Amino acid sequence: MKNNILIVTEDKSLFTIVQHVNELLGSPFFLKKAKDNEKPSRASIVLLDLDHITEKQMAVFNGFSYLVAIKEYFQHDEIRKLFKKGAFDCLKKPVTEEDFYKLFQDITKTQQHSLFSSGKSEQEELAKDDLKMSLAYDLIFGNVKHSKKIWDRSQFAGLSTIPNTCLTICIDDFYRLMKNKSEIWRQSIRNEIIDSVHVYFAENRVEEKIVIINGPEKVVVLLSLPVQNNVLEYRNISISCAEKMKQIIKECTGHSVTIGVGNYYEDARNLHLSYQESLQALENKFFTGSNTVIHINDVDPFTNEMYLLQMNEIMIMANQLTMGDVESVKSSLNRVINMISSQINISPKLFKIQTLDLLSTLSQAAINGGAHVKEVLTTQLHYAKELLALENLDQICQWLHEVIDQLLDLILSNHNESSIKSVQKALFYINNHFTEEISLESVANQVHLSTNYFSHIFKKTTGSSFIEYLTHLRMDKAQSLLMDLTCTIYQISCDVGYSNPRYFSRVFKSYFGVTPSEFRNSMLVTNIAKKVKTS
Repeated sequence: MKNNILIVTEDKSLFTIVQHVNELLGSPFFLKKAKDNEKPSRASIVLLDLDHITEKQMAVFNGFSYLVAIKEYFQHDEIRKLFKKGAFDCLKKPVTEEDFYKLFQDITKTQQHSLFSSGKSEQEELAKDDLKMSLAYDLIFGNVKHSKKIWDRSQFAGLSTIPNTCLTICIDDFYRLMKNKSEIWRQSIRNEIIDSVHVYFAENRVEEKIVIINGPEKVVVLLSLPVQNNVLEYRNISISCAEKMKQIIKECTGHSVTIGVGNYYEDARNLHLSYQESLQALENKFFTGSNTVIHINDVDPFTNEMYLLQMNEIMIMANQLTMGDVESVKSSLNRVINMISSQINISPKLFKIQTLDLLSTLSQAAINGGAHVKEVLTTQLHYAKELLALENLDQICQWLHEVIDQLLDLILSNHNESSIKSVQKALFYINNHFTEEISLESVANQVHLSTNYFSHIFKKTTGSSFIEYLTHLRMDKAQSLLMDLTCTIYQISCDVGYSNPRYFSRVFKSYFGVTPSEFRNSMLVTNIAKKVKTS
């Protein structure tokens, strides 16, 4: 049943903040603004804005368990008097979302503690909780080697039986949920999950259990399952517990979780094996997706023999990216994603390592394509960090689309300026060295670009291929040299960059339609005719 929150204030922004925090928590509260002289008979929590009510009006709200006073400035001893009157907390303005988030978590935790205490002293319960946690950590890490010690510690912690099965709860998309959030928010989420697990235990009258936090996004539950006839029955009962637990967590917190389930071990000294199995089962979330229950017996062991991507496919996509060929890159990316999506039973860690290699290759291709080095490296670092937080194949495929789009933007935004400068530098070099034996590769090296990319931008910028442009320069020079009768065809061939006169003649004829000798003769005839005509 939801708690009712009555907000006594004229400050609309205060109500808006509380409303937003309630939504972030999955709307566990009914919110209501107080009307004039209204007595909050059904409210569970009362938020009093003392800057907007008189001391006489405040008396109406005395006696409520969860009364929270809010004020811009508390006078000396005022907070002490409020606590004496039964206030749960005092908040100083401006009150942030984080303040309310922590407040509601504290209230929920207090309510849960009251529910499960069952009349026992608070000191006794806290001591037993500490003993349970200490025992739990020693069991899952295999630090206790003697059965008698385990039994004695279980008795001191108030357990009548010893845990025999481990479940590990992982909060789905935890790192994305917690992006730009403080540690208080992280702790609050974990506490929500633990409180929901206790709700499950209370509803199912399960007393023999231990719940601990083990990692930013993981909560470990140690269960003492009743005796069954065979391994299959243990599996079925542990999965049933996990499924119900997952459902209640969703209902109570609004968060989805994936639960890894280890095997039953009669000897508690082997409970660390159940814990490791629950973690291994959780790794299969990478392929099965979120919001699931995975038992270790239902998954195959991972293999390290992985054929994530064929190298030639990667190089094709990298070359297309370098040239800024958007359509071809997208087509190659679709083929790559199809290959990635078909992977099964691959170690997720190895998968991510190879994906990082792919990111590095694509980043280098973007730099070769003219993108600014600093921008590419910043982008690479951002996506490398993001990759580590991704939980499944679908997220990685979406991540790849974002990586390609971002790198293409960096290339295309810098293409015009960078391309023009590179081509201008190349043209200057060609114009000064065309009479030498230069090649596409040597000119590309001069401007520090790959041969394929340089060839692409050269033609895109000048309208001619490198060979066409070079041939034009050489033929134009050869044409003028042929007018000098003192130069032999062999000498002219060498002077314009051709070491083989026959090859020079073939190129010349394909360019002008006549051989060098025929061209020279035709020019001589034309000149003689002009002289005769003028004389």
